[in-house]
Amino acid sequence: MSLLKFKVYWEDDSDIFRDIEILSAQSFYEFHQCIKTNFQLPETLEASFFLSDDRYIKGREISSTVEKNLRDAPALSMKKTPIGALMNDPHQKFVYACNNEKNWHFLLDVITFKEDHPDVYLFPRCVRSEGLSPSQFGLGLNNKPGVMEVEEKYDLASRDGFGDEGEEDDQTEDMADEGGDDKYTDDL
Repeated sequence: MSLLKFKVYWEDDSDIFRDIEILSAQSFYEFHQCIKTNFQLPETLEASFFLSDDRYIKGREISSTVEKNLRDAPALSMKKTPIGALMNDPHQKFVYACNNEKNWHFLLDVITFKEDHPDVYLFPRCVRSEGLSPSQFGLGLNNKPGVMEVEEKYDLASRDGFGDEGEEDDQTEDMADEGGDDKYTDDL
């Protein structure tokens, strides 16, 4: 049994990725569950893996909705297919496509392939996480009370740039007493 480390990154932004370690004997369904958890995707999300070439052109499908692997079927079952069964190349690539209205796609690259692995960890596991999940975009994350207080205190849309509207900034008032911008125009 080999240990595989995949880089799973969002197709729209390669700076958003997760490095996931998984054993070759584990199923695509376990990998699917790990991706959903670490990208904070909906628990009920259905998706498919696709074998792909170096340009991420989709090949054979491995679907979360298929229950059995049948001969000559258009898609394989995630639950019944171990990852190692479709590893034709140590640099194998996959596409993970979400079946939702957003139609998110993630690109998967094998970055490490080890024959031996320590048995002390539970797999699959995320070993590195960068960037916000695509499911978090547009949620209005700045609606938390602490963030709102800071935004209101330093509202750049107000006249003076600081404080509540109508309050005058002491620094701006001092500059007006000294002649304002006149001392800076002499240097031009």
